[in-house]
Amino acid sequence: MKQIAALVLAALFALPFATMPIPAQSAESANTAIAQRALPAVVNISIWKIKQPDDPSEPPRRIKANGSGFIIDPTGIIVTNRHVIEGALAIFVTFSDGNRLPGSLIAFSPMIDLAVVKVNADHPLPVLAWGDSTAVRVGDPVLTIGNPLGIGMSVATGIVSALNRDIQDTPFDSYIQTDAALNHGNSGGPMVGSDGTVVGVDTELYNPDDAGGFIGIGFAIQADTAKFVVAHLLDPSQPKSGWLGVTLQDLSPELASALSLREAKGAIVTAMDAGGPADKAALQEGDVLLSINGTKLGDARAFMRALVQVPPGNQAELTVWRDGKAQALTATMAQWPGAASSAAANASAVQALKQNKPDAGVKLARFCHGPRRAAGRAW
Repeated sequence: MKQIAALVLAALFALPFATMPIPAQSAESANTAIAQRALPAVVNISIWKIKQPDDPSEPPRRIKANGSGFIIDPTGIIVTNRHVIEGALAIFVTFSDGNRLPGSLIAFSPMIDLAVVKVNADHPLPVLAWGDSTAVRVGDPVLTIGNPLGIGMSVATGIVSALNRDIQDTPFDSYIQTDAALNHGNSGGPMVGSDGTVVGVDTELYNPDDAGGFIGIGFAIQADTAKFVVAHLLDPSQPKSGWLGVTLQDLSPELASALSLREAKGAIVTAMDAGGPADKAALQEGDVLLSINGTKLGDARAFMRALVQVPPGNQAELTVWRDGKAQALTATMAQWPGAASSAAANASAVQALKQNKPDAGVKLARFCHGPRRAAGRAW
């Protein structure tokens, strides 16, 4: 009996100690495997650009800045942030094995901070696949990969801290927040999920100090948004962004109560463009958008993202709350105003980039790019 009791006690005490290290070891092994697969498809993007001096009496300087990107097609198609290549006189792409190739700008988005760069290699390049960012949950593990501070390719681990963050960058903001390190130079790099796919494009870091670095709050453009935008940048023949012609505001609990709504989900129409699709569909200021094409959405930015994905000329079936009850309206979407001029400006910028601009008589120096603003780009 004593021997049996001793064995039972030994088993009870041994069980926790035997099982506790396994999850940590598994996580470390998984992160290592994901990083090893992803790294060959992540690149450093360096550019030369002109910096205007703070002192008007001094001449402009040509400076070098660094960012990151990742390959999505073996022919050399690379996704990065627009601000990484903004103002570039020349683009160079450095791979994880140290090889470097000149890059050319294919296109950039005038609204969302994304751009596409192309390199010409003599062999197929490794790629990263887009993931499903709608499946990402708070607490999910992620890796951020890029070239922070220009010191070389680095991997950081962390979790998804929050979703649907509005940093007031665009009317469509739905950033993924993470505590995985993002520093200046990480911009354009991938946020990689536990399945090895790209769930976000690293874009912003937050620090109230203009000269500060990462303090545990970084943001990435969700993959589903990036995938949609990049597809349009790569294929201009795709349908243009849809436009309803409304200004929307989030529905607060107080407004919901005043309008006899059970929950504060939806977007209230605060203004309409005269003669626009909303006006023609008889929407009214004060209407609350509850759903579009049968899909219920929670806030104004979610409606904006859904609306731009309805091609011009197509109908959007809207459910609105008016006079204490739900009503159905149909609007025919128009093309987003300025889309044609944005495309022309895009083409003009790409053409300008291809021209070798003279750089005579300027003073050259190494420059460490600082943050753009308090909630700064992760250059």
